[in-house]
Amino acid sequence: MPAGAITEQDGTITWTARGKRKTGKLSGTNRVSIQSDTWTAQFSDETGKVRRISTKTTNRSVAEKVLAQHEKNVDRIKSGIVTREELDRIQIQQTSLKVLLEQFRIKLTATGDSPTYIKLTVQQVTSLFDECKIDAIAKIRKETIERWIADEIQQKVRSINTINCYLTAVKIFTQYLTEIGALANNPFRLLHKLNADLDRRKIRRAMKPDEVACFLQATASGKNRNRLGNRERVLIYRLLLGTGLRSTELSLLTPSQIDIENCRLTIDAVKTKNKTADVLPIRTDLVQSLKEWIAVLGIKPHERIFRYNNQQLLRAFYKDLKAAGIKRIETDGRSIDIHSLRKTFGTMLATAGVPLTTVQRLMRHSTPTLTAKLYIDVESINLMQALEQLPEYCPIFPDDTLDEN
Repeated sequence: MPAGAITEQDGTITWTARGKRKTGKLSGTNRVSIQSDTWTAQFSDETGKVRRISTKTTNRSVAEKVLAQHEKNVDRIKSGIVTREELDRIQIQQTSLKVLLEQFRIKLTATGDSPTYIKLTVQQVTSLFDECKIDAIAKIRKETIERWIADEIQQKVRSINTINCYLTAVKIFTQYLTEIGALANNPFRLLHKLNADLDRRKIRRAMKPDEVACFLQATASGKNRNRLGNRERVLIYRLLLGTGLRSTELSLLTPSQIDIENCRLTIDAVKTKNKTADVLPIRTDLVQSLKEWIAVLGIKPHERIFRYNNQQLLRAFYKDLKAAGIKRIETDGRSIDIHSLRKTFGTMLATAGVPLTTVQRLMRHSTPTLTAKLYIDVESINLMQALEQLPEYCPIFPDDTLDEN
């Protein structure tokens, strides 16, 4: 019996739940029966177990047809014509892609993926299927996606890197469909990513040491930008340059993640790109700056230290870059953005002679190849300095001449 329920003279029970008036009938077990908006079908399955399922219809004649179909399926199973697993697979295959995408979203949420990743993945799958006119499971074919990829490459509207992101998203979705039995196998399993090096539309460069010094000085002497004070921006830039954290990871940082005594930083899995927790060392000067900043603002252990969003910080970064007289895009096409500070971190470590595997570990990359390929700038002057480290070899012949014989 619901709390605050009132019994009417005709035996009807009325009460209020979430601001809405509810009615029902009191049963013999002192429980309230509520009339459903749709009809429910009840039948015994092939094992003799009584099943109650919603017919999802308010029409009685339609509901009776749904019940008759279930009873027919039970007879077919008992006769050995079909199995329950085969019937369940057929039912899933008849489910709309919209419903399956919603179930897919719920599954990603349950596995702990970030809301941003989930939203982007579902959007990419939806967009790709719309462009390929895939509106049913039966239309999910490898040839259709291959045609879409070929058209994208020819039209050059999206970069190869973006095409790969769409391809990854749809492969994850079709793998999910395979796991729940909607597909017999993943048709995109053998589709491989394209070579992004053939169409790199954005090539970041690291900032040089003198540029970093000029940039920080211009920021310190500047004014508030996009509701971010100059002191706060300097600290943010120093942390990005000195830890290699991504700007999103830094924006979610809380005092509870900082071990001031041991100069360590704990990165929660939910706050990282690869969903992997890690513990990183942090320089003592940065620890002290963070300690002072937290104390001055009275930030509590589980509150965010910085409250910027990525676009807000990026706009402020470009203004500070301009104030320092540093070009965003060089004549060779290489550019600087907020993520360049992470590349600067990797480049400075490599320039200082830190082993590549250590740089990889500090940047939390899966392989040293990724670190060397995308996060370390090696210019000709660095290569020449490396060659100068080789010893000088004495000539083979004392008179430095060649024997004509």
